[in-house]
Amino acid sequence: MARATQELKSTQQPAMAQYGDGGKLPPTGPAAERRELEPSEKIPALRNVAPGVFVPFHEDILSKTDYPRDRIDRVKRILESIDYQREGVKENLMYLFEREKQRILLEAQEKEQELGLQDAKPGVHPAEVDATLRSMEAPAEPGCDYNIRFLPPLEPHRSLATNLSLRDRTVQGLLSLVESGVADLNGYERHINGIRDYYVDCLAKEVARIEAAGMRPEERGRAQVAEAEM
Repeated sequence: MARATQELKSTQQPAMAQYGDGGKLPPTGPAAERRELEPSEKIPALRNVAPGVFVPFHEDILSKTDYPRDRIDRVKRILESIDYQREGVKENLMYLFEREKQRILLEAQEKEQELGLQDAKPGVHPAEVDATLRSMEAPAEPGCDYNIRFLPPLEPHRSLATNLSLRDRTVQGLLSLVESGVADLNGYERHINGIRDYYVDCLAKEVARIEAAGMRPEERGRAQVAEAEM
Protein backbone atom coordinates (compact mmCIF):
# COMPACT_ATOMS: atom_id res chain seq x y z
CA MET A 1 0.00 0.00 0.00
CA ALA A 2 2.81 2.41 0.91
CA ARG A 3 4.59 1.61 -2.35
CA ALA A 4 1.46 2.34 -4.40
CA THR A 5 1.01 5.67 -2.63
CA GLN A 6 4.63 6.64 -3.30
CA GLU A 7 4.29 5.81 -6.99
CA LEU A 8 1.13 7.89 -7.23
CA LYS A 9 2.91 10.90 -5.72
CA SER A 10 5.87 10.52 -8.06
CA THR A 11 3.60 10.55 -11.10
CA GLN A 12 1.67 13.61 -9.92
CA GLN A 13 4.56 15.88 -8.94
CA PRO A 14 6.12 16.45 -12.39
CA ALA A 15 2.75 17.29 -13.91
CA MET A 16 2.02 19.92 -11.24
CA ALA A 17 5.55 21.31 -11.22
CA GLN A 18 5.54 22.13 -14.91
CA TYR A 19 3.07 24.96 -14.27
CA GLY A 20 5.31 26.64 -11.70
CA ASP A 21 3.91 29.08 -9.11
CA GLY A 22 3.90 26.48 -6.38
CA GLY A 23 2.20 23.82 -8.47
CA LYS A 24 -0.97 25.86 -9.05
CA LEU A 25 -2.94 25.23 -12.19
CA PRO A 26 -3.20 28.11 -14.66
CA PRO A 27 -6.45 30.10 -14.56
CA THR A 28 -9.21 28.94 -16.85
CA GLY A 29 -12.60 30.29 -17.86
CA PRO A 30 -13.40 34.01 -17.27
CA ALA A 31 -10.17 34.58 -15.34
CA ALA A 32 -8.11 33.50 -18.36
CA GLU A 33 -10.00 35.86 -20.66
CA ARG A 34 -9.41 39.07 -18.75
CA ARG A 35 -9.32 42.17 -20.87
CA GLU A 36 -9.03 45.86 -20.33
CA LEU A 37 -12.35 47.39 -19.37
CA GLU A 38 -14.02 49.87 -21.65
CA PRO A 39 -14.53 53.40 -20.25
CA SER A 40 -18.26 52.76 -19.80
CA GLU A 41 -17.56 49.53 -17.90
CA LYS A 42 -15.41 51.39 -15.39
CA ILE A 43 -18.49 53.36 -14.31
CA PRO A 44 -20.86 51.22 -12.22
CA ALA A 45 -24.43 51.21 -13.48
CA LEU A 46 -26.91 53.08 -11.30
CA ARG A 47 -29.03 50.41 -9.61
CA ASN A 48 -29.99 52.15 -6.38
CA VAL A 49 -29.81 55.72 -5.09
CA ALA A 50 -29.59 54.64 -1.44
CA PRO A 51 -25.84 55.48 -1.18
CA GLY A 52 -26.75 59.11 -1.92
CA VAL A 53 -28.34 59.61 1.51
CA PHE A 54 -24.99 59.31 3.30
CA VAL A 55 -23.47 62.75 3.90
CA PRO A 56 -20.16 63.21 5.78
CA PHE A 57 -20.07 65.24 8.99
CA HIS A 58 -19.04 68.84 8.53
CA GLU A 59 -17.47 69.02 12.00
CA ASP A 60 -15.60 66.76 14.41
CA ILE A 61 -18.30 65.41 16.72
CA LEU A 62 -15.77 63.58 18.93
CA SER A 63 -13.92 66.74 20.00
CA LYS A 64 -17.04 68.87 20.20
CA THR A 65 -17.53 70.65 23.55
CA ASP A 66 -20.26 73.24 22.94
CA TYR A 67 -23.29 71.13 23.77
CA PRO A 68 -26.85 72.50 23.49
CA ARG A 69 -27.76 74.77 26.38
CA ASP A 70 -31.42 73.81 26.47
CA ARG A 71 -34.12 72.09 24.46
CA ILE A 72 -34.66 75.11 22.21
CA ASP A 73 -30.97 75.18 21.29
CA ARG A 74 -31.04 71.43 20.68
CA VAL A 75 -34.00 71.64 18.30
CA LYS A 76 -32.38 74.56 16.44
CA ARG A 77 -29.25 72.48 15.89
CA ILE A 78 -31.35 69.58 14.68
CA LEU A 79 -32.96 71.89 12.12
CA GLU A 80 -29.53 73.08 11.00
CA SER A 81 -28.37 69.50 10.54
CA ILE A 82 -31.53 68.70 8.56
CA ASP A 83 -30.84 71.59 6.18
CA TYR A 84 -27.22 70.47 5.82
CA GLN A 85 -28.33 66.89 5.16
CA ARG A 86 -30.89 68.04 2.60
CA GLU A 87 -28.33 69.91 0.48
CA GLY A 88 -25.77 67.13 0.79
CA VAL A 89 -28.19 64.43 -0.35
CA LYS A 90 -29.29 66.55 -3.32
CA GLU A 91 -25.65 66.98 -4.38
CA ASN A 92 -25.05 63.24 -4.02
CA LEU A 93 -28.12 62.35 -6.08
CA MET A 94 -27.20 64.80 -8.83
CA TYR A 95 -23.71 63.29 -8.91
CA LEU A 96 -25.16 59.78 -9.29
CA PHE A 97 -27.46 60.91 -12.09
CA GLU A 98 -24.64 62.73 -13.89
CA ARG A 99 -22.39 59.67 -13.60
CA GLU A 100 -25.12 57.43 -15.02
CA LYS A 101 -25.65 59.86 -17.90
CA GLN A 102 -21.95 59.70 -18.74
CA ARG A 103 -22.05 55.90 -18.62
CA ILE A 104 -25.01 55.74 -21.02
CA LEU A 105 -23.35 58.11 -23.49
CA LEU A 106 -19.99 56.31 -23.33
CA GLU A 107 -21.66 52.96 -23.86
CA ALA A 108 -23.50 54.31 -26.90
CA GLN A 109 -20.29 55.75 -28.36
CA GLU A 110 -18.46 52.45 -27.90
CA LYS A 111 -21.24 50.45 -29.54
CA GLU A 112 -21.44 52.91 -32.42
CA GLN A 113 -17.70 52.59 -33.04
CA GLU A 114 -17.99 48.81 -32.89
CA LEU A 115 -21.03 48.50 -35.16
CA GLY A 116 -20.23 51.35 -37.49
CA LEU A 117 -22.41 54.29 -38.47
CA GLN A 118 -26.03 53.25 -38.82
CA ASP A 119 -28.53 54.65 -41.27
CA ALA A 120 -29.90 57.90 -39.90
CA LYS A 121 -33.62 58.52 -40.05
CA PRO A 122 -34.73 61.44 -42.22
CA GLY A 123 -35.32 64.66 -40.34
CA VAL A 124 -38.48 66.72 -40.13
CA HIS A 125 -39.65 68.20 -43.42
CA PRO A 126 -39.05 71.98 -43.66
CA ALA A 127 -42.77 72.53 -44.29
CA GLU A 128 -43.59 70.91 -40.94
CA VAL A 129 -41.03 73.09 -39.20
CA ASP A 130 -42.55 76.24 -40.73
CA ALA A 131 -46.06 75.16 -39.73
CA THR A 132 -44.94 74.51 -36.16
CA LEU A 133 -43.25 77.91 -35.88
CA ARG A 134 -46.32 79.67 -37.27
CA SER A 135 -48.48 77.92 -34.70
CA MET A 136 -46.14 78.94 -31.87
CA GLU A 137 -46.05 82.58 -33.04
CA ALA A 138 -49.81 82.86 -33.48
CA PRO A 139 -51.59 85.15 -30.96
CA ALA A 140 -53.59 83.54 -28.19
CA GLU A 141 -57.32 83.07 -28.59
CA PRO A 142 -59.23 85.59 -26.43
CA GLY A 143 -60.78 83.93 -23.40
CA CYS A 144 -59.01 80.61 -24.00
CA ASP A 145 -57.28 78.99 -21.02
CA TYR A 146 -53.94 77.53 -22.10
CA ASN A 147 -52.87 76.42 -18.62
CA ILE A 148 -51.96 72.75 -18.31
CA ARG A 149 -54.05 71.36 -15.48
CA PHE A 150 -52.57 67.90 -15.46
CA LEU A 151 -49.38 66.58 -16.99
CA PRO A 152 -49.18 62.77 -16.97
CA PRO A 153 -45.84 61.27 -15.90
CA LEU A 154 -43.39 60.48 -18.64
CA GLU A 155 -43.06 56.77 -19.38
CA PRO A 156 -40.32 56.55 -22.01
CA HIS A 157 -39.97 52.79 -21.65
CA ARG A 158 -43.57 52.39 -22.85
CA SER A 159 -43.85 55.24 -25.32
CA LEU A 160 -41.16 53.96 -27.70
CA ALA A 161 -41.00 50.74 -29.67
CA THR A 162 -38.55 47.98 -28.84
CA ASN A 163 -36.92 47.74 -32.30
CA LEU A 164 -35.07 51.01 -31.97
CA SER A 165 -31.82 52.22 -33.41
CA LEU A 166 -28.80 52.61 -31.19
CA ARG A 167 -29.26 56.35 -30.85
CA ASP A 168 -32.98 56.03 -30.15
CA ARG A 169 -32.27 53.51 -27.42
CA THR A 170 -29.74 55.92 -25.95
CA VAL A 171 -32.32 58.70 -25.93
CA GLN A 172 -34.80 56.32 -24.30
CA GLY A 173 -32.27 55.49 -21.58
CA LEU A 174 -31.60 59.18 -20.92
CA LEU A 175 -35.33 59.93 -20.72
CA SER A 176 -35.79 57.11 -18.22
CA LEU A 177 -32.88 58.47 -16.18
CA VAL A 178 -34.36 61.97 -16.10
CA GLU A 179 -37.82 60.73 -15.14
CA SER A 180 -36.57 58.44 -12.37
CA GLY A 181 -34.19 61.14 -11.14
CA VAL A 182 -36.97 63.71 -10.83
CA ALA A 183 -39.11 61.16 -8.97
CA ASP A 184 -36.26 60.36 -6.56
CA LEU A 185 -35.54 64.05 -5.89
CA ASN A 186 -39.21 64.87 -5.32
CA GLY A 187 -39.65 61.83 -3.09
CA TYR A 188 -36.70 62.79 -0.91
CA GLU A 189 -37.91 66.40 -0.75
CA ARG A 190 -41.29 65.25 0.58
CA HIS A 191 -39.59 62.96 3.08
CA ILE A 192 -37.19 65.55 4.48
CA ASN A 193 -39.87 68.25 4.55
CA GLY A 194 -42.04 66.04 6.75
CA ILE A 195 -39.16 65.58 9.20
CA ARG A 196 -38.34 69.28 9.20
CA ASP A 197 -41.96 70.31 9.75
CA TYR A 198 -42.08 68.05 12.80
CA TYR A 199 -39.10 69.76 14.44
CA VAL A 200 -40.34 73.23 13.46
CA ASP A 201 -43.55 72.41 15.32
CA CYS A 202 -41.54 71.13 18.30
CA LEU A 203 -39.56 74.38 18.37
CA ALA A 204 -42.71 76.50 18.29
CA LYS A 205 -44.26 74.51 21.14
CA GLU A 206 -41.10 74.76 23.24
CA VAL A 207 -40.86 78.53 22.71
CA ALA A 208 -44.52 78.90 23.65
CA ARG A 209 -43.96 76.82 26.78
CA ILE A 210 -41.03 78.97 27.89
CA GLU A 211 -42.96 82.16 27.25
CA ALA A 212 -45.98 80.85 29.14
CA ALA A 213 -43.81 79.91 32.12
CA GLY A 214 -42.84 83.58 32.61
CA MET A 215 -46.41 84.92 32.48
CA ARG A 216 -48.73 85.72 35.31
CA PRO A 217 -51.75 83.43 35.60
CA GLU A 218 -54.14 85.98 34.05
CA GLU A 219 -51.74 86.65 31.15
CA ARG A 220 -51.36 82.92 30.57
CA GLY A 221 -55.13 82.55 30.44
CA ARG A 222 -55.51 85.35 27.90
CA ALA A 223 -52.74 83.84 25.77
CA GLN A 224 -54.43 80.44 25.80
CA VAL A 225 -57.75 82.00 24.77
CA ALA A 226 -56.08 83.94 21.93
CA GLU A 227 -54.29 80.81 20.74
CA ALA A 228 -57.54 78.83 20.75
CA GLU A 229 -59.28 81.51 18.67
CA MET A 230 -56.58 81.47 15.99
